[in-house]
Amino acid sequence: MFTNSELNIETLPKAEEVILNPISKSYLTILFINIFIQYGILFGFIILARVFLKEAWVINVFWYVLSVLVFLFVFQSTISYLGFKKRGYALRTQDIIYAKGVLNYKRTTVPFIRIQHLETKQSFIAKKLKLASLHVYTAGESGGDLSINGLPMDEADSINALLTRKINERV
Repeated sequence: MFTNSELNIETLPKAEEVILNPISKSYLTILFINIFIQYGILFGFIILARVFLKEAWVINVFWYVLSVLVFLFVFQSTISYLGFKKRGYALRTQDIIYAKGVLNYKRTTVPFIRIQHLETKQSFIAKKLKLASLHVYTAGESGGDLSINGLPMDEADSINALLTRKINERV
């Protein structure tokens, strides 16, 4: 016989209370390298425009644009640093949780049963720092996919192996 009983919300386990494992502190280096490259290119274009374009409006606008870029650089660096402290993941018996963000805090929980496949990736800089990203692809819509950046390579491999075993158990 089919039953559809009501659940008491107070007795459900709270995902917010799960203690998250932090990602590697070396990942902060990657975040800042990316920011420096991004703004280095922008500063370079602004300076080149100032040097090679001798029009009056370029000279007048230069300091305003430079000030805005400096403000955005400091803002993005601060947000990245604060957001880094909020990044974390947890493995439970039935799912994996990943949280990140400051202005837009996001906590994603993916049940093992929804996982389709896994990838471990490394960028050039991540390889030098012995870090990896674990990408978890889920069934259904792409909004459930999960990427955990900044894991030590051995930890990413261990999690990948564990999740692979969990996936294969259900087959």
